[in-house]
Amino acid sequence: MAIPESQLGRWSHHGAREASIRTHETIRRVLVAYRWPAGMTYDFYLQGSYRNSTNIRGDSDVDVVLELNSAFHYDASSLSPHEQSTLADSFYPATYGWNDFRRETLKALAGEFGPGLVAQGNKAIRLEATPSRLAADVVVCMTHRRYTSYYSYVEGIAFRALRDKRWVVNFPKEHYDNGAAKSRRTGDRYKRTVRMFKNARNYLESAHRIGQGLAPSYFVECLLSNASDSAFQASFQETYRSVVNWMVQADLKELVCQNGRQYLFGPSPEQWSVADADAFARHLVALWNDWG
Repeated sequence: MAIPESQLGRWSHHGAREASIRTHETIRRVLVAYRWPAGMTYDFYLQGSYRNSTNIRGDSDVDVVLELNSAFHYDASSLSPHEQSTLADSFYPATYGWNDFRRETLKALAGEFGPGLVAQGNKAIRLEATPSRLAADVVVCMTHRRYTSYYSYVEGIAFRALRDKRWVVNFPKEHYDNGAAKSRRTGDRYKRTVRMFKNARNYLESAHRIGQGLAPSYFVECLLSNASDSAFQASFQETYRSVVNWMVQADLKELVCQNGRQYLFGPSPEQWSVADADAFARHLVALWNDWG
């Protein structure tokens, strides 16, 4: 028996955003009030499901980005050795860098919320929840430039994973822009479909049919962003069937993240496992066939 249209419709519903907005604004006020060194500048914005309007009921943690933009990290590996050398010679060392920025961010947050509610994680600063706001992961980063030629680059963010002792690069603004464009092209069906499949994932987890962490929300959203716009149809049932059929047949290894700049599948901690994605697709097929 197929999953009823009414059930899929409920799974597509948008989760509340008021608490995420309050949390974002509370952190923003603390950052604005802090006395930063003269000459440094930063940007502060939401990312993740709340930013992308793909949050569902039960989503709690808020992801925010604090981006130092008065200095930058860069990758010129696609340029010729001569171009790399010339480019490097045109730069000068920043007097205020990522380490300084992260240290002062910790000081600002702990000074306002108390050290007991602020913890330094591998990739983000963790701000624990209180009755008045949600928990938050604050990604302290700096602007990243991926040079495509000597005169042009693509802009993202970069930060150090402390335990791993490596730089992590991402492109959250392009992720948002590409998702918004796909939503417009599909009459807002794209984002409601992301929510539908995230809730289907939660259903499978609660029924102990898949393990926690098999299909993280970010990877599910990136996977669906690769599906053809025509897969997102007026009927929830038709959309479910169309998207799952595509998932089963797709060459997953070639798929990219929603930002369009990175491969979705691979060996790094920021990539998904093809085996896990295949298992997720198989369980979605079984959920459809065995419903009721």
